[in-house]
Amino acid sequence: MRPTRPGPVLALVAGFAVLLYLLAETAYGSLPPLPGYAPVTLALLAVTELGMAKVVADRLAHRRDSRGRPRGRPLHPMQVARAAVLAKASSTTGAVLLGAYGGLLAWTLPRRDELAAARDDALVAGLSALAALVLVVAALVLERACRTPDRLDPGVGPAT
Repeated sequence: MRPTRPGPVLALVAGFAVLLYLLAETAYGSLPPLPGYAPVTLALLAVTELGMAKVVADRLAHRRDSRGRPRGRPLHPMQVARAAVLAKASSTTGAVLLGAYGGLLAWTLPRRDELAAARDDALVAGLSALAALVLVVAALVLERACRTPDRLDPGVGPAT
């Protein structure tokens, strides 16, 4: 599996922003209101992935606590692979949601004084876009944490 590149992530954000802006332009009146808990869900997922990144990074680097004991058991390679797949999926999902909520925000923000529904949707879309951005960053941090270090000890060369 290759590391996530910024180009495809940015293309997803831009593409879904345009798509949702056009959808709102043509059919906003028939769309359901945005759920108020959407940003909370994304934020919880982002916090979970940041916590996972810390655990994975510590265990892969064989870090120890203040008493010199290892921090938990070593990770099984499948656990690291699952975390990497979760990170890859979350970065893609977060990019899609960032674009979608960003497109809705771009449509509802200028119309919030005219439409009561747009005022509520603009707030939810803005918070959700922010939470989706945090999710993308958290996913990239987790993906980075899943990489194994080139060498465990930088002062020791390869064995001969």
